[in-house]
Amino acid sequence: MSYFWVAKQNISPDMGFSLYHLPHLFWLGGIAAGGITLVWLCRRLSMRNAQRIIRVLAWLMVGLELLKILVLWRTGQFSLAYLPLDLCGLSVYLELAAVYSRQPLLRACVYSLSLPGAGLALLFPNWFSLPLWNFFTLHGFLLHGLLVWVPVLLCATGQLYPCVRQLPFCAGLLCLLCLPISVVNRHFGTNFFFLSYPSAGSPLEWFDRVLGNHLLGMPLLVGIIWLGLYGLPWCWHRCRAKHGSSVLESKL
Repeated sequence: MSYFWVAKQNISPDMGFSLYHLPHLFWLGGIAAGGITLVWLCRRLSMRNAQRIIRVLAWLMVGLELLKILVLWRTGQFSLAYLPLDLCGLSVYLELAAVYSRQPLLRACVYSLSLPGAGLALLFPNWFSLPLWNFFTLHGFLLHGLLVWVPVLLCATGQLYPCVRQLPFCAGLLCLLCLPISVVNRHFGTNFFFLSYPSAGSPLEWFDRVLGNHLLGMPLLVGIIWLGLYGLPWCWHRCRAKHGSSVLESKL
């Protein structure tokens, strides 16, 4: 319990957990099960009640972020590195805005940026140097799980549909954000958006070893993710449409 409130910069890394060992897989399985349950529930509720659930989850994310800042401040561990300037930190407020707005470009950014960013954070958590029973470990899994659940529920309830024509706007916004973030990183020694150095245990480390600079691999990684996010739904709907037309022809 003595390490429960200790942030990762103040704790020995040998106290952490290993990626894809049982505890990590347990968290991933729990988040996946929770998401499936919420999708099942929201698809059976009225749109109004489903919307209420999604909004509660969005506000819960904000509450978790404010609680983290409060804990860091009260324990004297707060630093500029904890400002909400990374992709997931910004996504908390982006997703909150998206659940209250019908702006399609806003929701497109949630799908193309927030969802994969949070998913990668769960698969390759940069808090794995912390003990499992630690506030910041629990916060990391819960927050990023919520960041995944909200866009998934927006898709499941028909409030968000991936449209590749909106992707250039999202890509442009991402590039635009990188400019001031890189200035902040250079000035304050931070690593927002992982522009300064790769996150430990992530695919960016592999790009750094193979290409000599992890930034060279970022466009490839983002391209692969977007190909899956937009290509798979397109193939799914294309197959359903083809199957539907075949059934109609057989009836005729």
